[in-house]
Amino acid sequence: MEFYLDPAEKRNSPALLKLVQILCVLICVACVSVNADGRDRVTISISTTGLIRVDAELSAPARSWSFRNAYAGALGLAERVDEFQAFTPTGQDARAKKSATGEFQSEIDASRIVYLVRLSNPPVSDVPHASWLAEDRGFLMFADTLAVDTASVSAQFVVPAGWSVESSSTPDASGRYEVPAPEKSVFFLGRAFRKASKSVGGMMLQTVVNGSWRFNEDDALNAATEVMERYLALTGFRLPGKSVIMIAASPVALGNSIWKAETRGSSVVVLMDPAARSKNSLGQVRVIFTHELLHLWVPNSLKLEGDYDWFFEGFTLYTALRTALELKVINFEGFLTTLSGVYDVYSAHPDKLSLIEESERRWTSAGTQVYVKGILVAFLYDLMVRRESSGKTTLADRYRDLFNGGVTDKTDGNEAIIRLLGLSPASKDFVKSYVESSKEIELEQLLPAYGLQLDSSGKTSQLRVSPELNEDQKELLRSLGYRH
Repeated sequence: MEFYLDPAEKRNSPALLKLVQILCVLICVACVSVNADGRDRVTISISTTGLIRVDAELSAPARSWSFRNAYAGALGLAERVDEFQAFTPTGQDARAKKSATGEFQSEIDASRIVYLVRLSNPPVSDVPHASWLAEDRGFLMFADTLAVDTASVSAQFVVPAGWSVESSSTPDASGRYEVPAPEKSVFFLGRAFRKASKSVGGMMLQTVVNGSWRFNEDDALNAATEVMERYLALTGFRLPGKSVIMIAASPVALGNSIWKAETRGSSVVVLMDPAARSKNSLGQVRVIFTHELLHLWVPNSLKLEGDYDWFFEGFTLYTALRTALELKVINFEGFLTTLSGVYDVYSAHPDKLSLIEESERRWTSAGTQVYVKGILVAFLYDLMVRRESSGKTTLADRYRDLFNGGVTDKTDGNEAIIRLLGLSPASKDFVKSYVESSKEIELEQLLPAYGLQLDSSGKTSQLRVSPELNEDQKELLRSLGYRH
């Protein structure tokens, strides 16, 4: 834009001064309103030494920033943020200082922040719940690398030669990722990625594999397709956008675990112990998928509030076990053996809290009852509703109800799901006893009515079909998958 002054006005210093003042105001407004679309423009530069540099142009001036310090059992995340600086629209140092772990404040308004995040050598408790970088691969999760009040970002990555970036988001022509919900975003970075994709019932699914395994990306995609088709039928809900399954070697030894996984937003992260490359690794992946892929629906596609982990973990684990049985990943004997093993773990821990209370304390205590008691309660609930309906209704039907107008958005998850599960007087009393209250589960007394027996006389419990069954019990067990 050009401005022209006639000779007379050039000599009129007040008018010239006024024009200069207007131009200065316009320039300042343009600088402060860096991003009129309300999104922070973030550039993330990756170092193979386990270090990232974040350079963020803010959508609005700010003087304070906070970083998440804990997530899903991973602690001390904010301690990785280092060399934090803030700048004004004119590039002046805003004199930012660290006030506490993960807390930074500047003396004057800032429109740009720059800082480092050290992501090497993560403890085993952090993977796959937090960002990390290894020699040739890593995961970035904006929930622990960006300030917690970041509402929306336009992100660009600068990566080492030969590296690429994979995400459930699609970059634009300039390579920028528009991310409306940063806390749910996951980016897989590294070299030598192998990819496969397809449409599953109108839902886009992609697998991205890094590392050497006894399966390839197509094997993983086919295994995931089977599970996705089951869960689409289970819920009746078609996932929007693209879902991505990211498989890599864990950067640290996983101890007694063969794998760890997390589903966040539309991304499934599977980290496998490189020392545990068994011949049945594809079977392990199929088992992982039965649980993790259901999280794409529950809770990730639900808009419920509160801590209802007992349902989206415990009940989902049981539903995953049922899915593994239906897909013949396990047989009926394996189904019963898994449940008896879960009961042994449950029995070894005191049961003094309700499942709702256990969910609230999941990350501040051992938290095992959310899983093990949750599975057993789901199992008993499934048996009860099958018997009530002569096999016409199962727990699986309640998942369809979740996505078929059975619950409304922004309601309390515990209240909504308890109401959904308690559709009959008997089921309502059951949920009150085993979910809302802390009634102990005693399978030895409860299972005979369904044609099952639990033998706890040995070192490990044995769950078996009763030697004598009446016709109703036979019908119920057949509906579960029993074929004798």
